[in-house]
Amino acid sequence: MRRALLLVVSVVAALVLPFFASGSAVAASASTGQAAAVAAQTVTVKYGPYTIPGAAFGRPGDLPAFGSAAKPCDSCDIVGEKPDLVYADGTSANMDTGPMLHHFVIGNNSARDLVCPADPDRLWASGNERTDKELPDGYGVPVRTTDRWGIITELMNYDPAPKTVYVSIDYRIAPAGSTTPVRSLWMDAGGCLTSDYAVPAGPSVHSWGWTSTVSGKLVFANGHQHDGGVHVALTDNDATVCDSVAEYTEMGGMNTIMSMGVCTGDPLAIVHAGDRLAVNSYYDSPTAQRDVMGIVHAYLAL
Repeated sequence: MRRALLLVVSVVAALVLPFFASGSAVAASASTGQAAAVAAQTVTVKYGPYTIPGAAFGRPGDLPAFGSAAKPCDSCDIVGEKPDLVYADGTSANMDTGPMLHHFVIGNNSARDLVCPADPDRLWASGNERTDKELPDGYGVPVRTTDRWGIITELMNYDPAPKTVYVSIDYRIAPAGSTTPVRSLWMDAGGCLTSDYAVPAGPSVHSWGWTSTVSGKLVFANGHQHDGGVHVALTDNDATVCDSVAEYTEMGGMNTIMSMGVCTGDPLAIVHAGDRLAVNSYYDSPTAQRDVMGIVHAYLAL
């Protein structure tokens, strides 16, 4: 994934690379559930539709896109989020039938990123691993009426026929103010200027660090890598806080990442202003690659 595809910038404008605009959320449904030790409900929001070109000349079809993004509520606390890529009938779309969720990022254009303040606040993101984020009981991401969300996606298609899909997200929400608020903490091995970096064939590690400007409790973290990744770790003053391991499966005739490990705790770690946080991305790639990634996305209660 390219850095421009990971930024949800003000007024949802793309940097460097062009995008093809796609529609915003088109559907939402709710069902009762339980999360974060408070009465909660699950609201499903579908973003799209996106029609991905078919594969051709030995390369998958590729569709980068951006647009505004509907929130699951105007005022609430989000205590969990589970993404998927689906067809119009709601069935999951994955590489066994062609489509791949290369990535999506949903950001709040009304707030700035904690680590890289030039960026909007990146709230939710995943690749094809489709990580289910469940915050510990009592914690949530606050959503306000004034927040403006945007979504950036890159979708691929390994089937020769075009495929029309939606990014579907199950948000688990609780009443506004009922949880301890957390901030998104985006630690990127590429740093603040780019998410992409190159790896050689064989084992390698790539690291990037940030001196924390805040203090708080780290309560959740998960990793993201491309195929060839082994694991990506977050450290605080050289002590490992979360080590997210890539798990692989065979799908669509390829060996691909199916999940990335998650870390949760109350707390996982206590972060102090002045601590040196670092992301360390480990690969064992069968061939040299120019544009891999290593990200740990965490949530911090300040």
